[in-house]
Parts: sequence; structure tokens; C-alpha cells
Amino acid sequence: MKFRLNLSRLAALAASATIGLTAANATAQSLIRDAEVERTISMMATPILKAAGYAPDSINILLLNDRTLNAFVFGGKNMILNTGLLTRVETPEALMGVIAHEMGHIAGGHLTRRQINAEALQGPLLVGAILAAVAGAASGRGDVAVAGALGVQGAAQRSFLAYTRGEESAADQAGASYMEQAGLDPAASLDVLRIFRGQEVFAAGNVDPYARTHPLSGDRMQLLEDRVARSSAKGGKASEELHYWHARMRAKLAGFLSRPARTLSILETSENPNSEFNVLTRAIAYHLLPSPRDALAEVNRLIELRPNDPYYYELKGQILFESGDAKAAVAPYRKASQLAPNEPLIRGSLGRALLALNDPAANAEALTALEDATRTDPGEIAVLRDLALAYARDGQEGKAALATAQRFAFQSSPKDTYRHATRALDLLPVGSPGWLKADDIRAVTERSIRAKN
Repeated sequence: MKFRLNLSRLAALAASATIGLTAANATAQSLIRDAEVERTISMMATPILKAAGYAPDSINILLLNDRTLNAFVFGGKNMILNTGLLTRVETPEALMGVIAHEMGHIAGGHLTRRQINAEALQGPLLVGAILAAVAGAASGRGDVAVAGALGVQGAAQRSFLAYTRGEESAADQAGASYMEQAGLDPAASLDVLRIFRGQEVFAAGNVDPYARTHPLSGDRMQLLEDRVARSSAKGGKASEELHYWHARMRAKLAGFLSRPARTLSILETSENPNSEFNVLTRAIAYHLLPSPRDALAEVNRLIELRPNDPYYYELKGQILFESGDAKAAVAPYRKASQLAPNEPLIRGSLGRALLALNDPAANAEALTALEDATRTDPGEIAVLRDLALAYARDGQEGKAALATAQRFAFQSSPKDTYRHATRALDLLPVGSPGWLKADDIRAVTERSIRAKN
């Protein structure tokens, strides 16, 4: 996919990120990493960003594994969508309405007074943020630096203040305009607001964060209802393709973020237990039990249904790899990579499976795949770990040390970062691109350590 939001390379920089959805994601608050989910969000966000006058790669959209229903923006052009929002909002139009509303805040300059407090970034968190900036500069893509701040996602949320009612109404109106320009009925935005109507009477602990940070009022609802009533895009809907991918995303999230036994019980009584989406959810639930034989039987049904779908092959590779069969996982991962050659998360997964074989030929292929992955997604921690191993097996100890220094930088571990950056400087040719990057990382880390002490 050429026209994308660069979600993967940004979300990757957070220390909690992992390749693909995993069982751990179901309980820990972390950034969701999944090529298919990120692609779906990109498809939905792109027409909204275009309507708002923004290039699709100028807004960083990240997915936070948090059951609460929330979305917020911070730091200028960064948007967080909680999985609670993704799973609860039932139509792509409604989710696009949320994105349009948040874009209204960005375009309206409502973030000026809501930057993350610098004090929240002190200590190790500051080191991670600064080193993310170094990595972004070294890669030639300064926009990746913002993800360093996502190591302080809790700080971001604590520092985020509720908008004024006037700002909310302005964002509503701007969002409605973006929806209309995208050919969508802005009434979908009302569907989300109605979820929160009446929550003001609840105790603070029982109110969804979105309702607290986006205050609702009768006047605000009335203004938006009036705008919707006279909308030029009344009845406008997203494409059937987007409806398909949105439903499939929700099915995948349901599989990974719910208890597998409960998921399987619900699917048994569903109206159409053998629909594609239910088969997908069931495959994931079986995988998490774990019951790999049943999981593979279900994912093979999906591949038979869509033999050229890279994400179903990716899921098969994940099931095999996480079930302890790295050798068998290579073929589906390789097929997925062939079908989606520009997906760095898939390339990274292929590299990991190949490394697990510990075979010279497989190691060489793994190194190529991992280098490809980091070229597009330079801060994915798991890939950097694997890349360091691949370099070490290839005898490139200097590059292995540099990859390790980068990994520790994104994990906000300054002493380890400094140590491995110094080792890289000792091993790499002086003045080479890798040497210069290691020199930058060591210098920034040294300043941060001194400031802390």
C-alpha cells in the first residue's frame, strides 16, 4: 500500500510495542502493532485527512490497547485511538466521524495549551523521547521522533485536559465538513456522541474518558443535529470494501482482546458461526487457548476462501511460530511477504522465523528481511533485537552493537544505550553512516545521563 499513514514505523518506537497482536496485548496497556489493523485504519483516515487539507503521512495515528472508549490528540499532530473505541463503534462511518472530530481539534489549533508537560518527560522517559528524535533525524524522517513520547503514554493522558465546550462545538462543525467532503453523512458523528449522552450523572470513575475529555452539552448536540439536518451528504456511506475491512478488524480485535473460552462460547450461539469473520475470530481464540490444530484448521479455511490475502497467511505464520514450529511458519510468512512486500511488520516476522532455524542460508535471508523491515520501520524493538542477532551471526559486530544501542534507546535504558553505542563506535569504520548514527546516540545519551545526575 503506497498511500499510507506510516502507523507501523511510528507505533514501533514505543517500548511496549510488539509485532502482531498477541495474548499479552489482551491484558497490558500497550500499543497495538498489526499490519492488517493499521492498514484498515489508514484506509478510513485517509479521506478525512485529505478533506482537512493534511497529507496522510503528516498525522500519526496510533492504536492503544485500552478497553475504555477514548480517542485524543497530543503533541501537535498525533492521534491515539483506544481499542475500546475500535471494538465498540459498529460502523466505519462512526469511526471516521471520531477521526474527523479529532482532526477538527488539530486543524483548529486546540492543542496549543495542551502540550505534554515537559516535567512528565524527565528521567528515563526523557532519554527515550530524545533518542527517538535522534533516530528520526538519522533515518531522514523527523516525524518518527514523535513516537518516543509514546513511551510516556500515561503521562500524555494525565496531561491531557478537557476541551472547552466551544472548542468541542468547533471541532464538531469542522469534523462534519470533513465528513461531507469525503462523501459521508456526518450523522455518524452523532451516533458516537449519543453513547455518552447522560454520562454526566455518573460518578467520575464510571464515565468513559472520552466523555470527560470531550465535554458534551445539550447546546453542542443541538448545533450538530442542526448541521446534520441540512447536510449536503445526507445518506452518504463508506464503500462496501471499507465496511468489509472494518468488520474484519473488529473480528480480529475481538479474537485477540477477549478471553478465548468466552469467545468460543459466544460464537457457538451466533447467528452465522461459519461466516468469514466468525471463522477469523475462532481461529485466533483457538490459538490463544492454545489449540494449534484447531486454529490452523480455521485459518486454512480462511486461506481457501481468500488465497491471495497476505494477512491470512501472516496469521497462519504467527500461529505456527508461536506454537513452536518456526520451520513450518517460514512458508506462510514468506507467502505473506510476497503478497504484501511493503509491510515491514510481515517482513520482520519472516526474519524472526528464519532466525529461529539457526541455519546459514536462513540467516542470510533473515538478515535481508530484517534490514528491509527496519528501513521502513526503523524503531520496532523486536525487529532491532532480531536484526542485532542476524548481524552477529553474519560477523558484523559493529552493526549488531548499533542495532542493540537503538533498541535500548527506545526502551529508555540510557546506560545500556551508551555502552552499546560506544562499542559500535569502536567497531564501525570512522565516518561511516552507522558510525555517525552511533556517535549521535552516544552524545545524546551522555547529555541525558549528566542532566539526570
